[in-house]
Amino acid sequence: MNQMYKRYSFYCSGGASRIIKFYETNSILDYPIESILYDGVNGDVIYKLKKLFGNKLIVFSVGNDISGRLYSMLNQSNTDYMFCFGKRILKGELLTKYKNKIINFHPSLLPAFPGINSIDRALESSVQLIGNTAHFIDAGIDTGPIIMQSVISKSSYTNYEDVLSLQLKMLNVIWNLLDNSKIEVVDDKVNIDECINENKFFSI
Repeated sequence: MNQMYKRYSFYCSGGASRIIKFYETNSILDYPIESILYDGVNGDVIYKLKKLFGNKLIVFSVGNDISGRLYSMLNQSNTDYMFCFGKRILKGELLTKYKNKIINFHPSLLPAFPGINSIDRALESSVQLIGNTAHFIDAGIDTGPIIMQSVISKSSYTNYEDVLSLQLKMLNVIWNLLDNSKIEVVDDKVNIDECINENKFFSI
């Protein structure tokens, strides 16, 4: 793997399952982070995250100022990009200073089915394709510039994991594109400076 050139952080909620699974299959030496904020109180999750990330982990109670805490964390760690697997809506100065620097992984093919319960709403609809969208976060709800989407047919769906597991492949690809300065945003549209040959992926 190429030497890492950027500085990355994470924000996660709930079971933090995406991040934990990512580092079960990838070395933190290959994908080092500056900091990680977890906004939950689950002791088992905190233990697993602490084991993976040590003193880079910051635990912050839900209901407090998540955006302000993230803003402080990113400033202190000189983070270039943050990957977001959290449940809270981010806002304010955080989004201004870190415009096109915070990446969310949403389980639908945006712009269809933004917001909560997106997989369930897609399954109840007439669409034949479901999947995920990685996008930069802006002040709207799942409206920021789209980086990449992963797709499966509804007929092959068995459970949430069929969709959510694809986010880990997206994270791997996007991380390496960012490291090599292959992603830029021009007029609120994402340009990727190389062809992606990953199966089940396409860029917008």
